Amino acid sequence: MTAEPPECGRCGQAGILSARVPHHLVNARNETVRGTGIVVLCPRCDIGQPEAVRGEVTSENMEQAAELLHPWASVARVPTLDGAALEAEIQAWHGEKVQVAPPAG
Repeated sequence: MTAEPPECGRCGQAGILSARVPHHLVNARNETVRGTGIVVLCPRCDIGQPEAVRGEVTSENMEQAAELLHPWASVARVPTLDGAALEAEIQAWHGEKVQVAPPAG
């Protein structure tokens, strides 16, 4: 049985693999909240790591794949929270109209 490929949170397309990584954020009370997040290795968004995003991992090339994935995994981070995007999404879920500046002219 094959699992569905993970969805890339940056472009919405199919990724290659995902990894759970530690991360933290500071809440409104200025407290650090620690947790984990999922990052996805994407053949489009991670094109700067071309060796890590080509081909298929098999039992024959697993060791080589691990060597190529290690640099990506060692720097993979959960993206920084975009407060404005979060607020717009919260408003949309509550059915509120999001304020958009009127067109100029």
